[in-house]
Amino acid sequence: MQAIHAGTLIDGRGGEPLSEGIVLVDGERIAAVGPAAQIQVPPQAAVVDARDKTVMPGMVDAHVHIHTPGGPTDNYALAEARELEGTLALRALNYALRSLHAGFTTLRSLGSPAYVDVALRKAIDEGVVDGPRLRVAGQGLSRTGGHMDKPYWSPAVTIAGRTGVCDGPWECRRAARAQVKWGADLLKINACGGSIHDLNEPWIQEMTYEEMAAICEEARWVHKRVAAHTSGGPGLTDALRAGIHSVEHGHWLSEEQVDLMAERGVFYVPTLRVGSLNLRSPEREKHPAPVLAWLECANEAKQGSMERARKAGIPIALGTDAGFLVNHGENAAELEELVQAGLTPMEALVAATQTGARCLDMEKEIGTLEAGKYADLLIVDGDPLADIRVLQDGARIVQVFKGGKPFKTGSPAGDRTL
Repeated sequence: MQAIHAGTLIDGRGGEPLSEGIVLVDGERIAAVGPAAQIQVPPQAAVVDARDKTVMPGMVDAHVHIHTPGGPTDNYALAEARELEGTLALRALNYALRSLHAGFTTLRSLGSPAYVDVALRKAIDEGVVDGPRLRVAGQGLSRTGGHMDKPYWSPAVTIAGRTGVCDGPWECRRAARAQVKWGADLLKINACGGSIHDLNEPWIQEMTYEEMAAICEEARWVHKRVAAHTSGGPGLTDALRAGIHSVEHGHWLSEEQVDLMAERGVFYVPTLRVGSLNLRSPEREKHPAPVLAWLECANEAKQGSMERARKAGIPIALGTDAGFLVNHGENAAELEELVQAGLTPMEALVAATQTGARCLDMEKEIGTLEAGKYADLLIVDGDPLADIRVLQDGARIVQVFKGGKPFKTGSPAGDRTL
């Protein structure tokens, strides 16, 4: 048994932090949480002294791509095509561990080739390797020529297994069933993408309502969720009507779409960091002028979408799109983006903990420091409510626990006996 004695305890539910709190851990689970004066610590418990530090729940990144490295690159698809599937899986493990050491104890991977994310989740769950908790989508589902089926190669070249390409409701049903067959926890669709042709309507619908409805029905039958890559316009509305569970990116959210999200309990995962990096990256100069104009328009529009979503009480979950521009292990930069977009530091932390867990249907197991849940928590040298950026400094993430097991060594947090 362990007793973690916090100077400041943030439980992830959005209330006032607790001064001088204790988290009592029994094996993988939290046995009790409360003021130090009220928690009876058993004599045999190992006490972790974090009285000058902050203790908070392990964080959730609800949108990553676990097989790609992040950072600027010319062609992810070409890199994937050159790698053996086993190599991709080993790289994915390395990337997952970077996020775990940065304080993200749970990740939702929204699309990877060859079911690399499914294989990694299985290996972690079976104890073959250490890593964060994973919820995975297998291959993302895209129409021919859609966002995840870009024309990278000559028509004479075939690269199998990168994505689930499907056209028409029955092909979409077959593709959805294949993801379930091979172990996906949820389904990912590409409902609509960006269009540089008219910045008054900077989106393009990729899947028909009938295609999305077929996928959502298949998911509903097997009690799984659907996450949708979206931009805006009619494609987003159709995705909401079809029954998606989360809006990913969602650059242009109208008042009507926000109302529909509120009515149906749909989550918003805005992925602000990747948009910012698109405009600040050295790669910016490589973008043709129409693409750069679209990126600037999308980034500006997302601020209004965030404001509308927050005002309507839409549950906002932290997601980074790590693996594309955002490096794995730098996930906490999204917290700063959320604060700059209008959330308070506490609201940003809730987006990364309780709401993230809800988005993944894991709120009974993780996301808050409560008795009975997994002991996924962080010890932080500093106060993230005073400066959210402290969570971006790996040296200040003193210790990371997943299921009560420490995952960072050389911790300045001391052990002591009571």
